[in-house]
Amino acid sequence: MLDRISLDEDQLVLNAEALSDAEINEFLTQHGCESPQSLERIGNHIYLLTSAAWTDRYIPFFADAEALWHAVRTKATKPEHHYVIGMDAQEIASLNLRLGVYFSLRSMLKSLCHHEGDDTQPMKYVFFSSKESFLTKQEVRYAMSYTDLMSIDVDEAGAKRAKTLESAVSEEDDVHCDERRHVMREALIEFFKEEDSRNVKFLMSSLGKFYQGYTERYKVYVSKFSVNKILAGIESERIGFLCKVQDAIMAQQTKAFAIPGGVVAVGAILKSTTTGWDFFVVFVGLLISTWMIASLNSNVIGHIDLLGEEFEQSVSKYDDVVVGIDEVQEEINRSRSKLSGSSSAAKSRLRTLTRISWLILVLVSLVLFERAKLV
Repeated sequence: MLDRISLDEDQLVLNAEALSDAEINEFLTQHGCESPQSLERIGNHIYLLTSAAWTDRYIPFFADAEALWHAVRTKATKPEHHYVIGMDAQEIASLNLRLGVYFSLRSMLKSLCHHEGDDTQPMKYVFFSSKESFLTKQEVRYAMSYTDLMSIDVDEAGAKRAKTLESAVSEEDDVHCDERRHVMREALIEFFKEEDSRNVKFLMSSLGKFYQGYTERYKVYVSKFSVNKILAGIESERIGFLCKVQDAIMAQQTKAFAIPGGVVAVGAILKSTTTGWDFFVVFVGLLISTWMIASLNSNVIGHIDLLGEEFEQSVSKYDDVVVGIDEVQEEINRSRSKLSGSSSAAKSRLRTLTRISWLILVLVSLVLFERAKLV
């Protein structure tokens, strides 16, 4: 059907010979014509350049590539349909490649800018940056001639990079989209900082450099985010281990309250004890209680040592961290110091409790021995 469109002086004409009205209307409607009946028709020739008949007054057929460029360059997005009559496939592919990069970068800039141009100063994006209390303004213009557009060296890799950049800042549902916008905006401001030609032509010409600058910045940002996450993980593990140590101590301290009670009970039993066998039973009962307390304390000390080993094994997974290694090691050492101090104090208290238990056993045994001699 496109082969039926030709240039007649300054008019684009569709040859409708041997075509039904339904076929003509379907073709025109598919390409954005809202009212095909509004187009002038003389015999089998339909004149297409009646802008009122087309959506947004955009006619997708052009006599030459420069006319197409001037018609689409101010649009927000690349039109779905655009045809240059008589242009060969290779030239069309080359033009479409540049249009794709141009509109992808336009979309990216629109997502990043703080302000767009107005009626008095159109075709630009405005960026503001503030560092050290100084506010700077950058304007990136996207107006360029057709000759400038075609002079830019663009390949498939560049088109892919442009599409990647556009997607990185346009995925609203992605929770990291705002972070990427922030990083890309900083990279863009840095990219144009020393450049006098702040325009889309320069950006398209140096797209590889900008893409590399952005990806490096984003890697650093992600690494810093990862470091903060690692630090939070280490702190969480430290708190978890300290809680386990504290729980173990609290459990043993609860059992330690049985020692004074046992001494009181022994004293009460001794009042009614009259035979050596009675003294022996009391001694054996107290010996078993003391041994159980000492054994449990020893097990808890071993458990605390095991917790320390588990902590060391847990933090060993951060040995391969490259970015932020000093911060990570500092946090690990701080956590190790706190855990070591808490563990040492806990083991010291448990050993003291064990000694007191054995001391009470010895003292009570002496009392039993003296009472047994009296009996």
